[in-house]
Amino acid sequence: MKVRKAIIPAAGKGTRLLPATKTQPKEMLPIYDTPVIQLVVEEAIKSGITEILIITGENKHSLEKHFDITNTGNGKLKEFNKLLEKVDITFKRQSNPRGLGDAILRAKNFAHGEPCAILLGDDFYLNCETPATKQLIDAYEKLGSSATIVGVENLSKEKMTKKGMIVVKKGSTEVERIIEKPDIDSVVSELAISGRYIVVPELFLKLEKVTESVRGEIELTDGLAELLKDKLTIHAHSIEGTRIDVGNPTEYLIANLKYAMLDESVKKEVIKVIKSELDN
Repeated sequence: MKVRKAIIPAAGKGTRLLPATKTQPKEMLPIYDTPVIQLVVEEAIKSGITEILIITGENKHSLEKHFDITNTGNGKLKEFNKLLEKVDITFKRQSNPRGLGDAILRAKNFAHGEPCAILLGDDFYLNCETPATKQLIDAYEKLGSSATIVGVENLSKEKMTKKGMIVVKKGSTEVERIIEKPDIDSVVSELAISGRYIVVPELFLKLEKVTESVRGEIELTDGLAELLKDKLTIHAHSIEGTRIDVGNPTEYLIANLKYAMLDESVKKEVIKVIKSELDN
């Protein structure tokens, strides 16, 4: 079955980015001149997605307003309006945030028995010849449209303790284990989940049965682990490109620099300022 739907969870409170996120969603923080959520939606549309459900929460009304199609604006805005005409975007609230798995579970009716892409709403990709989500869709179709696909990236042991760790079978991309935020002594793989997934409908049934983790949350990784217990295949797919996270102030600053410097004229100005500061 073709992947035509995408779920974008964007209900988090963005506490690591306070006070910037006191009154506005972290997903609406600009990356140079474009909100990060727009970059995520653009990726989905360019990957062939025609229906998107954005899971929102408290104080997220600006997200809905941002995706209104307008008849005014500069060249970039006009291009974005044209993209929006290719997709139906709806919103649903996660009124009582209980983790990423719970946010995804809010999309069960939207999925309606179809495979879905999941794109986290607070990171984006650069340097991709093929959009990151499209890479996973291609892998899903190549495998016969029966396996869940998890996008992965290589990370150090220290960074892995804040991510979901993927352990694959030797000489294969087939996932053997998934561990959420492992202790550093338990890190046995360099593969970390990188914010992009293609999931099969069975995942929603598993998430309904998942119990809260020690963090008091319904973990998406626990739902994926339940798929493995039922002998449902999951494959890891290394995304060709650069994942940019905006989870904390330092990452946010780096994200702005990397995105802005795609423009050569801006890049020259940024390098000039950095050199000047280093010389002082």
